[in-house]
Amino acid sequence: MAEDDLREIRRKIDEIDEKLIKLLAERLRLSGEIAALKKKLGAQIRDEARERHVVDRSRKLAQELGVDPDFVESVMRLIMAQMVGEERLHLGGVGVWDRIQQAFRDYPAQMSVAKVMFKYGLRVMDDGTIACGSIRIPAVQIAKEAGVDRRVVDFTAQRILSDPNLREIFENLEPIAYLKGFAQQLGLGVIEIIPEDASRPGILKEVTGVIAQFGLSIRQSVADDPNFVPQPKLTIITDEPVKGEVIEALRKLPSVRSVIVY
Repeated sequence: MAEDDLREIRRKIDEIDEKLIKLLAERLRLSGEIAALKKKLGAQIRDEARERHVVDRSRKLAQELGVDPDFVESVMRLIMAQMVGEERLHLGGVGVWDRIQQAFRDYPAQMSVAKVMFKYGLRVMDDGTIACGSIRIPAVQIAKEAGVDRRVVDFTAQRILSDPNLREIFENLEPIAYLKGFAQQLGLGVIEIIPEDASRPGILKEVTGVIAQFGLSIRQSVADDPNFVPQPKLTIITDEPVKGEVIEALRKLPSVRSVIVY
């Protein structure tokens, strides 16, 4: 009987999770409409007064429902940071990503392939195949990850090869050995920092400075490109798990919006 009850509770949780994800998808979809309106009005992407209103309202509602307001605030800040990032993507990037977005402006499916390539460090070979280092990756696998038809992968590769600017970028991409996925099994610590403004200089210096104060050695640091990822993170791998005092010190940094520790 207890096992049946457990299965039923888990089924209800799965249903709730599905509803949550659908609602998040709808909220993020609205970012495109908001970006278009802000561009028309000449408004800034960040609206701190609006963010404060959302946080205050969420904390009040959480308290009324008997949920930890701090937990709800953390969730809402993560969602709002994602929304801001999505709006930036709709408005266009700068530098390298501006060039890439312009090249694929009329080919959104090919842009999806380009994003997958950039994310995993996959490069275009002279013959139009896509490879991880020197290991060729089947187009069907890339298409599945990008959510497109495999022929789109071939078209993307050919477009890149025919454009000197794109070719310069995508012929030289390289993958990295990312420790995050198995850091815990090795007894390492994982810290994810979501910054207030990922484009602001000095964030890495501030974060690593705090970590050094507590005598932790850093094995790896990986920063997402703020013009490529809607919600860029700075991921720090330390030589041992991170203690609470380190987390609190990081959260006090003015450049840090949120800290997630694994």
